[in-house]
Amino acid sequence: MSASQQDRQPPVVFLGGGPGLPVTYAEGPLRRTDFAADWAFFEQPGCAGSGTSQPVTADSVIESAAAFVAERAARGPVTLVAHSWGAWLALALLDRMPDHIARTVLLHPAPPTRAGLDAAVAALFGRLPPEAMERAAPLMARSDAEAGRAIMQILLPAYCGRDTDLPDLDLALVPPVYHGVSASLGDYDQSGIIAAHADRLTLVFGDTDAFAPDLFARHCETFERLDRASLPGGHFGFLEDVAGFEALLRGRGAI
Repeated sequence: MSASQQDRQPPVVFLGGGPGLPVTYAEGPLRRTDFAADWAFFEQPGCAGSGTSQPVTADSVIESAAAFVAERAARGPVTLVAHSWGAWLALALLDRMPDHIARTVLLHPAPPTRAGLDAAVAALFGRLPPEAMERAAPLMARSDAEAGRAIMQILLPAYCGRDTDLPDLDLALVPPVYHGVSASLGDYDQSGIIAAHADRLTLVFGDTDAFAPDLFARHCETFERLDRASLPGGHFGFLEDVAGFEALLRGRGAI
């Protein structure tokens, strides 16, 4: 006899980073596991074949993600698992459609304010040696796919903070989406959303990540109230230690 709907864990929706980073970097490795094989992976508009004739903005990403989540929550609330900048999107959805979301896990999250995001990006770029910065600067001004891939390869050691056993990730930033969303984010502050939903949030940090817990705490007054965990490694720690990631989720009833 199959378990009743009430006994089943909520379906999981994964939100990737960026903005403008196709979700294949996480979907590929996670779909090869037993625990995440049936997760739903949201693709941001304008990324990896999810084409759009209109400029992609923060609002259009929220609209697309809300429709994606609502479809998967038709039979009950879902669990959101969001990585990096995806934390901004997850919190926006939690504020907009709380009845559709049972729990939210933020992996290596950007701080919940625009000032915090800017500080995290500055910390990331601050890890680059001068030669890498010289190569990265002109790439950030370009809009082609080749530049998007190149900038992510330059940044990957700074993201990780140490030598890693990461799989060969498909990190293919889409610059027009990155620039369009970044320019439309505005001077936001999501700390109130965190305070309102603290009981269903988990924050996961990487031991060597530039997006560090103390940086998050400086932009979130309720930080000490939140459920927090850590994984070895940097900004992609959940893919460096997949078994630890699974154990973390199971220990909190997220899967």
